[in-house]
Amino acid sequence: MTLQEALTYFLQVDRSDTTNDSYGHVLKRFVEAVGPQRPIELIRPEDIDAYIRTMRNRRDTFSSHPTRPTIQRPLAPATIYKNVKMMKVFFNWCEQRGYIDQAPTRLIVNRRPNQPLGQGKAATDEEVELLLAASRFKPRDRAIVLLLVHSGCRAGELAKLRIPDLDLQANTAIVNGKSEKRRRIYFNEETSRAIEKWLTKRPKADHDYVFLGVYHRKPMTSPAVSQMIRRLCEEAEIRTLGPHSLRHRVGLKFARARVAPRVTQHYLGHTSLLITLGYYQDVDETDLFEAGELL
Repeated sequence: MTLQEALTYFLQVDRSDTTNDSYGHVLKRFVEAVGPQRPIELIRPEDIDAYIRTMRNRRDTFSSHPTRPTIQRPLAPATIYKNVKMMKVFFNWCEQRGYIDQAPTRLIVNRRPNQPLGQGKAATDEEVELLLAASRFKPRDRAIVLLLVHSGCRAGELAKLRIPDLDLQANTAIVNGKSEKRRRIYFNEETSRAIEKWLTKRPKADHDYVFLGVYHRKPMTSPAVSQMIRRLCEEAEIRTLGPHSLRHRVGLKFARARVAPRVTQHYLGHTSLLITLGYYQDVDETDLFEAGELL
């Protein structure tokens, strides 16, 4: 079996479209570099090491991105970590399927890069205020920002949200989460009013998705939501954020308010409590001082 054939089978596994798109974007580049027609059993750890060195030596970012322009800067350590993590998942899957005897990534050490204190992913209160200010004359964008900020839902969940699944009287909605699992999200009255206002402006369309393109009237996609947030960041003149930065903020707010991690887990729809603890509690020096005052 060739490396390309193995990747084709891997991308046919029943996952969410967003997850498979992420795997495809990363792994297709790897397969092209190593050799699509190489027998998968001949891939060696040295091939993986060489590709990782290539990533570390790159001096351009977003060169193959469908919408973002190429930027002349090295790949971020977090990007390299994510790529290696996906390669390990792929080869472990190939081993489990019996395509190879042993994953060539088995001994590759992939350490998560440390974030400096106060430089986590979570959007700050000031950044959220500036995003809302930039969207104040855009009913759709404002409703999206508020929904992300207060529900902590994923971009893919927001994009798939349908009008019948809204309960604006109760400030809740039902979304399709990862692996198409249905779950309830919660928000506040301000968000409900913003969604209600958008629905009065929403162009007529032959579908019942809440959010759609203003011009093409097709349902929004997860990348379209991310692109909209980046555009608002440019207008607000703040660092580039994504929908996940707003989701991180929800977890961080709960952590600082001493909300039980199990509650945060269910609010954000995590399958594992470890994800909640590992990804959603950014720390800065203020947290450390406050912790010290408890002693």
